[in-house]
Amino acid sequence: MESRRPDNNRSHTPETREDRPDRTFPKALARERARPDTEAMPFAPFPETLRQNLLDWYGDQGRHWLDTLPATLTRLAETWDLRTGGEPFTGGTTAYALPLHRSDGTPAVLKLDLLDEENRSEPTALRAYDGDGAVRLLEYDPESGAMLLERARPGTALLEHAPPGADERTAARERLAIACGIFRRLWRTPPPAEGHPAIPTATDLLKGWSERFDAAAANAAPEIAKDLALGVDLCAALADEGEIGIANRDNHLSNVIAAEREPWLLIDPKPVLAERAFDGGYFLFKQQFHGPLGGTELLRAVAEGLGADRERVRAWGMVRTIAQIADAGTGPDLAACTEVLRAIEGA
Repeated sequence: MESRRPDNNRSHTPETREDRPDRTFPKALARERARPDTEAMPFAPFPETLRQNLLDWYGDQGRHWLDTLPATLTRLAETWDLRTGGEPFTGGTTAYALPLHRSDGTPAVLKLDLLDEENRSEPTALRAYDGDGAVRLLEYDPESGAMLLERARPGTALLEHAPPGADERTAARERLAIACGIFRRLWRTPPPAEGHPAIPTATDLLKGWSERFDAAAANAAPEIAKDLALGVDLCAALADEGEIGIANRDNHLSNVIAAEREPWLLIDPKPVLAERAFDGGYFLFKQQFHGPLGGTELLRAVAEGLGADRERVRAWGMVRTIAQIADAGTGPDLAACTEVLRAIEGA
């Protein structure tokens, strides 16, 4: 399994999750209430949906993380001299992301998440980007994995960007070009980690996917077993990657947001050491699934936008789609993902 947390906006089904904030306080956080901004930072309401996700997906590990969160927040607030700046952001799945201010008035975002193989090296990537196309990493706490990040304003997701007067397909083409331009800029040779977590490699991901597809095929229906076997073959074909840089496994339009320092900035990177074409894999799956662009036009635009080989972008898109098929079970999700696979294969 690639991760116990679901893929983007992190759902095993490809649907975007837009969680509404819950105004209640979990018991572990209920002891602290709002105080004036001039005082030390209080605990803000922890969205109930995020709390439930942590318990559902991580069990006792998630409960322990929630229980220790108040002490972690207190320590970081004192260490980094933080002041409250609003309620937590919503729309994620497990990360506690809180807008606030530093003591000098600088707006920032405090982000804490239960660490796993997928998100652990986010600060490593942000440090390497150094604000070039992504939000800046202001502080990093190795003990908890917490990050203090530049706050991008207005913060509107690229997914919501609609050029005035543009029809649906024209708007989609512009969003895709903006996103691929950001992803292309961010791909770079990784500097030494220097106290930051090591970035996982595509080689290891391919090995894990291949083993997962092979195991799932044993109990799958014949047509699904055939697709899973195709996934094993693709993993072997993609193993020889050539030039390696910092790519991302979770590229989608909600992780690029409007800002002032640059028009658009990436947030929430999930870095992988991989070839450029890797950046197109999950992105291609998402765009084919949701539309309105698809097929040959979509594949060509993604590959050209990334400056990557078209056939390897196709292959990564197919592997990422087969990973969704392996998790989809039966019913409409499986049918939808299979349709996406055929569209990418035939593009």
